[in-house]
Amino acid sequence: MPQSAIREYDEEDEHLPTVKVDQQAVSQAQSEDVVAGADSPTVENNQEEPYYHYTVDTKDPDPWLILHKTKIIVLILLVAAGLAGSIFYKDLKLSEQTDAIIADPQLNDFYYVDFRVIKENLRPAEKFRMAKVQDITGDVVTINFSSYFYLQEHELNEAIRYAQLRFEKFFQEKRHNYTVSELQKMVASGAIVLARRPESNMLDGNVVVPDSHFESSSIFIPGKKENFAGLEYLKFAQNGEKAVSALEKFEESADLGFAPGQVNLAQMYLKGIAVKKDLYESLSWLKEASLKAYEPAILKYAIVCQQVESCMVEDFYQELVKTGVNIEFTQQANIMATTKAFAKALADVAESKNKN
Repeated sequence: MPQSAIREYDEEDEHLPTVKVDQQAVSQAQSEDVVAGADSPTVENNQEEPYYHYTVDTKDPDPWLILHKTKIIVLILLVAAGLAGSIFYKDLKLSEQTDAIIADPQLNDFYYVDFRVIKENLRPAEKFRMAKVQDITGDVVTINFSSYFYLQEHELNEAIRYAQLRFEKFFQEKRHNYTVSELQKMVASGAIVLARRPESNMLDGNVVVPDSHFESSSIFIPGKKENFAGLEYLKFAQNGEKAVSALEKFEESADLGFAPGQVNLAQMYLKGIAVKKDLYESLSWLKEASLKAYEPAILKYAIVCQQVESCMVEDFYQELVKTGVNIEFTQQANIMATTKAFAKALADVAESKNKN
């Protein structure tokens, strides 16, 4: 820009401050007018605007609930009925399972027993016990009760899940003998609340047989192989040919002097499987095995002997003692079946309930 132009501009600058002051005053005045205009009511603001105040009245039901009240009630009733039906169906199936297992007992069956039904004066925590079928002699079932009491029924399931049944001392050594009809009465009275049967020694994914039962010996014993073969045939005893094969194998094992084979042959005569039922023949083979100090044979002989009028258990024990057989273990067994004791216990409990 030329110097002359700059000078002219500088000369005009002398009047600029006055102009700036005037502009500031004008701007301030304008701002005051704007504020005043905002505060002053206009024509539109003079008109009253409608005021809306929303409230929720909790006393009045939701219109949707009123409209669908019947449907909601019906749905709730259907859900409740479905749950009740499923629980009833589950209980019915468990009851049928229990009845079927009790009617046809097998070794290693488990019973959930409510001891309050058959025994009084128990401690508050002594309510439920586990029972295991240890032996079956004809119509007599030998069971062992657990060494522990449980406060609630579901704790018996936990004992299975925690593999407590694998311990050797989980069940007592003392044996209790019941007939099948007595066990059925225990179910009817509520003493046995549930019966379960393991599959391949497994329940709820856990082994329920002590580890010692899986120990095997490679020592050759005459009659052992034949006895094992007979047991395999016996699994299919419903088939006539298999039952006959089992009988033949047990006879071979018994003739070779194998005590377990002699006991199994006695069981065949006792139950009448593939042969005519004969208690005397059964006692004969049980005595043969007992003279070899085979404990299961001695216990079974005492049970079968009660079913034969001419049989005397005392004479049998004296004969064993004379031959040097130790029978001290029989103190852990109820030689006489607990039929009378059990019947008396049920009668006493029923009488006490009637009095109360």
